[in-house]
Amino acid sequence: MEDVQKEYEIYKIVADNTLDIIVLVDNEAIVQYVSPSIESTLGYSVEQYQGMDAFDGIHPEDQERVRLLYQQVIQTKTSVDLEYRILHAHGFQLFVETRVNPVLDDCGEVKYVVAVVRDITERKKSEQLLENILQGVNAAVMSGDKDFTQYSFCSESIEKITGIPRSEIINNPIRIHDHIHPDDNDMLMGEAKNTLDLGIPVNKIIRFIHRENEIRWARMMIHPFLDSNGEIERLDGILLDITEKKRSELAIEENEQRYKSLFENNLDGVFSIDLKGNFVNANHSFEKITGIKINNLPDRCFIGLIFDEDHIPVYEILSEVMKTKEPRDVECRISRFGQGLRMVNITFVPIFLFGELNGVHGIVKDITNRKKEEQELIYSQKRYKFLQQTINRFSNDLSNVMKVTELENRLVEVVKNVLPVDDVSIEEVPRYEKPIFRNLNEMWLKIGEKENQVYIRIELNQTLHKMEKEWLETSIHYVTILYDNLQLMEDLMNRMEEMVAGNETPKWMLRLLFRLSEKERASLSSDLHDSVLQDLIIWYRKLESLRSSSLFSGDIKGELFQIEEGLLDAIHQIRITCNELRPPFLLKMGLVESLKGLFSYARMFSNYEIEFLASEEKMELNEDQILGLYRIVQELLNNASKHSRASKVTMKLGYYKDKIHFCYRDNGVGADLSLMEGSFSHMGLAGIENRVLSLEGDMYMNSAPHKGFHVDVYIPATIKQKGDYNGNITSG
Repeated sequence: MEDVQKEYEIYKIVADNTLDIIVLVDNEAIVQYVSPSIESTLGYSVEQYQGMDAFDGIHPEDQERVRLLYQQVIQTKTSVDLEYRILHAHGFQLFVETRVNPVLDDCGEVKYVVAVVRDITERKKSEQLLENILQGVNAAVMSGDKDFTQYSFCSESIEKITGIPRSEIINNPIRIHDHIHPDDNDMLMGEAKNTLDLGIPVNKIIRFIHRENEIRWARMMIHPFLDSNGEIERLDGILLDITEKKRSELAIEENEQRYKSLFENNLDGVFSIDLKGNFVNANHSFEKITGIKINNLPDRCFIGLIFDEDHIPVYEILSEVMKTKEPRDVECRISRFGQGLRMVNITFVPIFLFGELNGVHGIVKDITNRKKEEQELIYSQKRYKFLQQTINRFSNDLSNVMKVTELENRLVEVVKNVLPVDDVSIEEVPRYEKPIFRNLNEMWLKIGEKENQVYIRIELNQTLHKMEKEWLETSIHYVTILYDNLQLMEDLMNRMEEMVAGNETPKWMLRLLFRLSEKERASLSSDLHDSVLQDLIIWYRKLESLRSSSLFSGDIKGELFQIEEGLLDAIHQIRITCNELRPPFLLKMGLVESLKGLFSYARMFSNYEIEFLASEEKMELNEDQILGLYRIVQELLNNASKHSRASKVTMKLGYYKDKIHFCYRDNGVGADLSLMEGSFSHMGLAGIENRVLSLEGDMYMNSAPHKGFHVDVYIPATIKQKGDYNGNITSG
């Protein structure tokens, strides 16, 4: 009994003097005993607290949880540890941790429950302060056993980093591995665990699958805590969220890779120089353009690469870039080692580091070929314009050529003046034989046939450009069309002269010749309109489209615009030539309306007044009469422009008795007709005479110096057709 009393006294001494609160609670949760420390901790006296319901002093939000744990102790007869909030007698709350143990009776049933309550308010404040700090630095702290099967501490910030609620992790630490990237988890479970087992701290960067399709990075630092025997007692760890830093690093790395790829793989030459103008680096395209090996570039002066005469403008542009800190570009020449000069365009771009100018990037484009093409284009423009003008003049001149020799001489002359030749000649080659070339620079082009084949032989001193070849082909085409016809016409004219000299007047032959002439004129007009004119229109549209693009500078566009204007002039001239060769709608509109149109056009270019009077009576004219009178009027207007110096021309068309009367009068310088004897000595008047004769008419001319020039033409109102319009003889 004495021993029991002694043991009781010892327990009482311990209970009365411990800082922890010892509470004895019966099955009804009524406090049967409380240690004196209740007063210093919660502000209640022992007398006040004994007999209370043990749950009355617990914070209302924690009461239900604590009550359930209390019932668990009674039912399972096992101890539990818990934390909750308890209310001080003065109303404020304290944080406590409690170990609840069941006390069994002799029958093994729970008689009492003993709770040892410890005030952890200060610790909770420290933990909250730590949580605030960890939230501020985006970190989490945890401490657990050596196998991480149980945490003794884990901060609330763990959820922000891992995406897992702290309540899940604290009770089941293995859950954290479900959110670690598989590759990093294998590393932790293997290499990292082996390192920790050796008592060596681990510092690793791992990836958390925070939520679907979102990766977050954290630095995990785990330090083994060893006991006095050197054995691992626990593992303390900290997780630092480095997601933003990692993303920034990855973005910087990606930008660096993009820049490096752009720099290395750029088709243009790219280089960097420092503020002293020395090379820092360059890409392989720069090496190809300049011929300088990249390994030889560092510390080499950039200006030394530039052609001497371009040093000053390039240096001024580079200085302006460094001064204004804005990009500039310049065209210059560089000395490409071993391969002469190259024309380049260099764009200088300032480099900034922390807001300060650190150097200059350069982008080099090789524009040597483009510059050559521009020069060639300018030359081609001028050459094309010249060729167009010559082909226009040549085609116009051909309309006045009446003899084969004149045609040959005119062709030789124009080829000599236009093409780069050493010699040009007309050569005859026997039929069924081929030309014999004298050297490799010769061209033999067939233009017609007489008794032998007729060629133009051209000895070149350089290769012809495409446009020159096209010009030559067009010119030869014109000549070929006319050659055989002129040869035939010349033979017929000679025969006619012989017949006229013998006082013979073959009117049907004249009519046939004029019909053939009109047919050839119509054919030539059609060829010009359907080939040359259409080609010119197509080239004009292509040139117009090219000029509208952004490929050329303002000066080049100006030159292209001038070429367009030249093409329009050529197109207009060819249309005029086609109209003169074969007046459109002549037969459909009739003679009077067609002459009115002719006079309207002539008035725009002549320096004399034209007056035209036509009978109101409808005239029944056949094709020969319409064409014949129209050509007579054309020739008279041509003579008026070239020779008469008249200020006024008067023409009348009407009936006189049973004939059609055409009357021409001008007040020009006139001519002495006695000096114009011989029907064919003056081809203009001879042509008119032959036209009238072919229409079985009569022509009377009257002129004297300073008395003007008068012509009266009378043709039968109807004439007997000797052949159709195609020149086929139907009767003799």
